[in-house]
Amino acid sequence: MRICTLASSSSGNCTVVSHGDLHILIDAGISLRRIRDGLHNIGLTPGDLCGVLVTHDHIDHISGIRMLLKYHKTPVFVSFGGGRGVSAAYPEVMPFLNIFETGSEFDLGGVLVNSFSTPHDAADSVGFTLSAGGAKLSYVTDLGCVTDEVFQATLGADIAIIEANHDRNMLRNGQYPQFLKKRILSKHGHLANNDCAEFAVSLAASGSRFIMLAHLSSENNTPELAHSAVSGALADAGYVPGKDVELDVAPRDTRGRVYDV
Repeated sequence: MRICTLASSSSGNCTVVSHGDLHILIDAGISLRRIRDGLHNIGLTPGDLCGVLVTHDHIDHISGIRMLLKYHKTPVFVSFGGGRGVSAAYPEVMPFLNIFETGSEFDLGGVLVNSFSTPHDAADSVGFTLSAGGAKLSYVTDLGCVTDEVFQATLGADIAIIEANHDRNMLRNGQYPQFLKKRILSKHGHLANNDCAEFAVSLAASGSRFIMLAHLSSENNTPELAHSAVSGALADAGYVPGKDVELDVAPRDTRGRVYDV
């Protein structure tokens, strides 16, 4: 598999996963122009896509879907609850929605897709694992905590894209209103750096070779803080970042590194 983030932040999320001639987006929360530009940068076009996997219906994960479907008719795969939200936001895309039951498994052109429930304040929010050619990707952002279901689903991934949304001190001392701070810090909000670090250690112990930190807040985190928290936890657990595990931070607004696993 080949994996590359095109954007990863609270303002827009989109990742492309390829296996041979099969190309899939996970979320489409950026404009069609940015999707086209990001794909072009790695030698693809929107017409090459065979589907979009949607994690949930928040705007930073679905804002590009309407225009993508208007011009390219790409099938969209979304949970029951997520599908209701997507169709409410963009009624015209309903004919292109393929609804799956959370926890189900389906084959998308040779890539085995599994979904699992994530604790987030969106209807039927999910994460994904994608398996093909003997490799496994775990993709999980937008979660307030790492549940047993998330933990079991993601273990053993060759590459894991996981949320490191905020530094708790930055958030608590920042300018956000109190209700928003409370939402982010809740068990159905977003994952803090130190919780992400514990998660990363478990993934490394299960054999993950690549870990990418994603969905960083522009207001309440920095790439340096996120990387330091996770690399420190890995080192304390006996893993050498860059040797035992490659650790990276997904850029917020530009294409990230291309991984071949």
